[in-house]
Order: sequence, then C-alpha cells, then structure tokens
Amino acid sequence: MFDVGFMELLLLAIIGVVVIGPERLPGVARTVGKYVGQGRRFIHSIQRQIEQEVKIDELNKQIIAEDEQPMSQADLDAKLSQNGQVENTIHQPEAETIHQPEADATHQPETETIHERR
Repeated sequence: MFDVGFMELLLLAIIGVVVIGPERLPGVARTVGKYVGQGRRFIHSIQRQIEQEVKIDELNKQIIAEDEQPMSQADLDAKLSQNGQVENTIHQPEAETIHQPEADATHQPETETIHERR
C-alpha cells in the first residue's frame, strides 16, 4: 500500500529510538500496529459493504428490467408447464383410507357410581 522498503523501516526505527527511547519503543510500536490493523479492518469492511450495495443495486435493476419486459405467450406457457411438472412431482396420490367399524352407540360400558359420605 505505502511501498515501504527496508531502508525506510530502518530509518523509522532509528528515529523511533532517538525520539521515544529504547524502553518505550516496543509499547509504542505495538500500539501503532494495533491502530493500523483496526484501520485496515475498517477500510476492508467499508469496501465489502460498498461491493454488496453495488451487487444489490445491479440485481434490483435486473429485476426491474425483467418486470418491465412483456412476456410472450410461449414464455407464459413454458412457465406454466414447468410449474405443473413441479406440482405433479410434489403431490403424490393419496393412499386409500382404511375404514374402521364405527362404535355401537347402543352399547354403553357399565359404570359404577361412588357416593361420598359426609
């Protein structure tokens, strides 16, 4: 990105040692590296969002163009036949229903009444 060579890094290290000092230089370098990494991730996420928005916009334009375009009768018939084929493959014929004999309404099971004592 910045095209930094070995000589530039060496010069930055010498300036860092002189200005910051050898004791604080590793901590400062770590902090700077952390912020540079966060900046790169932020820029990368913005690029991804922009690319997604561009793709969504292109798809919306495609959808609008297809909706505005009139369909011929052959296209409609082809789509209907495709839908019919899919529908026929999904819906299988129903199995035969098994009829169970109905319960005899005249026969009632015997019940026992329990009276509570007060």
